[in-house]
Amino acid sequence: MPGTLRDTALSADDIAQALNPFAPLSSPIALAISGGPDSMALAFCIKRANIPCIAFIVDHGLRSESTTEAEQVKRSLGTMGIRAEILRWHHPQISGAIHEKARQARYDLLLQACHQHGVTDLLTAHHADDQAETILMRIAKGSAVEGLSGIAPASMRGNIRLLRPFLNFPKSRLIATCDTDNIQFVTDPSNASDKFTRGRLRNIMPLLAQEGLTTENLLRLGARASEATEALATITHEFLRQTAQIEKYGSIRLDRRALSTPPRAIGLRAIAICLRIIHPNDYPPEQDALADAYDHILTSADDTTRSLYGCLISLTEKQVTLFREPAAATEICVLSPEQPITWDGRWVINADALTPKGEIRALGMPSHDIIDQLAPILRHDIPQGRIRATLPALWAGEKLVAIPSFTEKSGFYATLRNQAFP
Repeated sequence: MPGTLRDTALSADDIAQALNPFAPLSSPIALAISGGPDSMALAFCIKRANIPCIAFIVDHGLRSESTTEAEQVKRSLGTMGIRAEILRWHHPQISGAIHEKARQARYDLLLQACHQHGVTDLLTAHHADDQAETILMRIAKGSAVEGLSGIAPASMRGNIRLLRPFLNFPKSRLIATCDTDNIQFVTDPSNASDKFTRGRLRNIMPLLAQEGLTTENLLRLGARASEATEALATITHEFLRQTAQIEKYGSIRLDRRALSTPPRAIGLRAIAICLRIIHPNDYPPEQDALADAYDHILTSADDTTRSLYGCLISLTEKQVTLFREPAAATEICVLSPEQPITWDGRWVINADALTPKGEIRALGMPSHDIIDQLAPILRHDIPQGRIRATLPALWAGEKLVAIPSFTEKSGFYATLRNQAFP
């Protein structure tokens, strides 16, 4: 990345070039602000570019000073003319996997806030050093080539775009931006703690760099892995187009015999893509578990079912059917007649003012009489009860109120977000 790895503040041209790949942006956009130099530089750059925005500050409550720091960050953003809200994570005592649980809670709070404000673009301040550390962590875990590609510049969480415009800039340039423009920031000491994997790797990276494992070389590896991933994706897409079908109720069917014909890397990727369509998630299936499931598909007897990645994989002699695991479809959303909502990461649900109030939850296994009363053709269209159980439905407390239409755009209907292979 010539011209980016220097300890100079970001210019207006740098900012414009970083944002250009994501155009057009929603208005306003949301900023995920921790208060560190990375996110404060992001806030400054967005304000400098005159882009309407709202900042969300997550107070995890894991350090005694976190609440005071969150208030301080809110005041600093206010001096920039940026509206900010503090999102507090209320939780019991946490033991084990603190960073992972905090990360998940952070995104849950951020996405909820985006929905409440009608925002569809959420920007984070991940930078080149974060990218290099992520690639190094995935090397250590033996990740496949997709994992070695590192953090994607853009990804989807429901109907929210997560955008990372700073991935080509090192942290030193973000700090220089704060220093040059007198932007205050806070420092979280846990980021360098040896208690956590990322902190340990961060502390030994200068030693690794002496042996050639520099940030620049890790980023080059990530770029090459991205090229290889793109080539694999093209081949896998064509394979899925010929051998698989996404059904209107969200399950996916594949020709079982055809899965044994492509190179193993293509077959594994095909199953992974299907799983991620059914269960959209930032992280791919764990590679060893995916390989084990793929071997199961190729070699097991008929009429078997196994669970993976929040999905079920069911086999017959000629066919593989993948569908959402009923026990994993646990999301609860309040139905809104004002705007569509996304449920379980894959269903977009629309309602009009005449639709009863309630919550969207999984249909589950109500009696056939109730299903036939609310959706007369549903059992005919989907004879498999476990597939029906993962469909969205409208509940008022413990009472099933309505089942949306899945075939036509009526007053209350649901459509799949992903109806084609990526």
